[in-house]
Amino acid sequence: MDADRRISRRESVALFVHRGLDRWLSPLGVWVMRRTKGGITRPWKVDALLLTTRGRRSGRERTVVVQFFPDGESMIVAAANDGGTAHPGWYFNLKAQPMARVEVMGRTFAVRAEELPADDAAAAWALVLKRDPSYERYARAAGDRTIPVLRLVPIEASS
Repeated sequence: MDADRRISRRESVALFVHRGLDRWLSPLGVWVMRRTKGGITRPWKVDALLLTTRGRRSGRERTVVVQFFPDGESMIVAAANDGGTAHPGWYFNLKAQPMARVEVMGRTFAVRAEELPADDAAAAWALVLKRDPSYERYARAAGDRTIPVLRLVPIEASS
């Protein structure tokens, strides 16, 4: 890895703490997001959603807070895992079962997850970096791991 691509010790420690807090505070984050209908993230100009997947091994529902980037009716999400060296659990759950549920601004609806091919992912990644430059740090921290970029496509409810 190039010297300019390495993450500093300070950044590494900060991301380690961030990942730990995310793990421990995730249920609280889900509760707050539901109570505020996502409004808690507005002061920071962050779009976040609640993503509910089915555990690929347990079969149990798992809900996490995920930052998203609007893409028409769809939502782009990056499986950055705060710069961790492994993909987040929700990514593996979506790979096993691409149907999921999201809650955005008080609305709940079904989505289908599509991992973007390399060219589309590169274009979406540029959008992600434009909206939130901290993702560049996540990419450096992830080392050799390529951060998957997915599109969550709303599924029309049949009448």
